[in-house]
Amino acid sequence: MNIALISEYLETYQGRDKFLRTLSYMAKFATLGILSKEIEEKFKIFSSQMSGCRVILRLLDDIPMIHYVMTYGWGKKEPDWLIKWTELVQIAVDTIFCPIEHISWAGEHKLIKINIEKWDNASTWFWIISLHLSLIKSLRKLKKLNNYKTHLSEINCDTSRIALTTISKQKWNELLTCTRLILDISYAISYLPSGVFWGGWLKIWQIGALGTLSSLIGLYQALSKRAEQKKCL
Repeated sequence: MNIALISEYLETYQGRDKFLRTLSYMAKFATLGILSKEIEEKFKIFSSQMSGCRVILRLLDDIPMIHYVMTYGWGKKEPDWLIKWTELVQIAVDTIFCPIEHISWAGEHKLIKINIEKWDNASTWFWIISLHLSLIKSLRKLKKLNNYKTHLSEINCDTSRIALTTISKQKWNELLTCTRLILDISYAISYLPSGVFWGGWLKIWQIGALGTLSSLIGLYQALSKRAEQKKCL
């Protein structure tokens, strides 16, 4: 990965969000083994500020979300029924999540009077549900790629060998996506109230470790995709 590619990626909204996410979780992970309470608190503040920056940026997500809903429609162009219906449910979940997170943010900063804990819990639940839906879609794509790969393996020709190479790359990418989503689900559930699954069980550094690994996988995928696209130009 060269600096020009990273610089170009940082100029995009997705790029800055992913790097902010990585920095936030790395700061959480860095609290492991720190004996000084003062330094530990500084890492926590840094992590909170990076996370807060992402939340503020998401205040502008509503219009892009509405545009995506209008573009996707009822998913008529999606050939797989499970992916189509999972995507439609996820669109509904994410559409509801956006205003809930905005209201929670406004309440936290005393712009409106609400029960912050309830709104924050609701936001967390929608986040977790959306992650599970993304995992279902990714597992479905992985299954379809496996079936297609098995079919092509039975055909011995140059075209099938080229197609097998492409499918292997796609399969690797979906495996990484599944791993990333499982990591996200693992620590997301920890943000739920104590007594709900493993809510509140994980320590800050453990959440940081899972989040950092997930973020690094996401960065690797995004930068690899952009590098591949540049080769094709």
